Amino acid sequence: MPPLGLPLNRPPSDIESVRDSMSMSGKRAAMSRLLDDESPVVRQAVLEEIAEWKDEGLLFLNDQVKGGGTSATAAKQLLAELGWDDGVDAFRNFIRSFSYELESGFLLLDKVIRPSSCPNETRSVLDRLATRCEELTISHHSPTERCKTISRVLFHEENFQGARTDFHNPLNSSLSFTLESRKGLPLTLCVIYLLVARRIGLKLEPACFPGRFMLGCFLLDHPFYIDAFDRGRIRNPSEVASFLHSRDLHFSPQAFFPVTIADVLRRACRNLVDHHERSGNQESVRLFSSFGDEFDQAYRKASGQ
Repeated sequence: MPPLGLPLNRPPSDIESVRDSMSMSGKRAAMSRLLDDESPVVRQAVLEEIAEWKDEGLLFLNDQVKGGGTSATAAKQLLAELGWDDGVDAFRNFIRSFSYELESGFLLLDKVIRPSSCPNETRSVLDRLATRCEELTISHHSPTERCKTISRVLFHEENFQGARTDFHNPLNSSLSFTLESRKGLPLTLCVIYLLVARRIGLKLEPACFPGRFMLGCFLLDHPFYIDAFDRGRIRNPSEVASFLHSRDLHFSPQAFFPVTIADVLRRACRNLVDHHERSGNQESVRLFSSFGDEFDQAYRKASGQ
């Protein structure tokens, strides 16, 4: 692709050399001069370059939008073309629809948390993980054995793990970020585990225990629970109770039953509120708190209140 702010007839080796040596601030300055260039060749080059920047590209375009002028218009168009435009309205409409599907909901929430995320890429990674699980699964395997296979793939082959050193980083609630970094919250890791399980025909259910989100399997005479934050450890109900007691967490018998998709998404939003409060980002606190209000309104409307 053409270099940043360099003549198009420069030799490719020179172009790459200059680009590689240019600081991000230099790249931003060069790109800002090209944003409103109407040449199709330049526009395509700009689009490809910013796509390679990923999260830095999103920050750059949002800064251009805030700056106003002709560059702001061009930046908005690029955000839309890259699929990085604001996902807030789409997630609000999803909540108001009162027709919830787990994967769709978390992909939409992901666009709010991390607008540069690509739903198709996220699905592709989940498909790949599921394919690997299927390769290791024998048809007569029990649900417990199939869960152990998923845990082997996620936590040993792929090295997914709990985000312990930066637990309160809001990006740990992002599905795409967790798939890239291999680190996440209990809830995010459980959602990945559940979506992989569904792809191989294993039905698991979300379980919202206080202080630790888990998954439940209710296909056998006695249920068991998967703790994705503890590398897929399987616990029976008494072991879950002992674990919660050891952390001085109070719970009711209802905690052992599955929860709804709305409950899972609301808990994800509450996590984001807490993490943004800790960092002092009040704008994001208000945003993710407002989603909780939207769920309340959707329930009231559905119940005729």
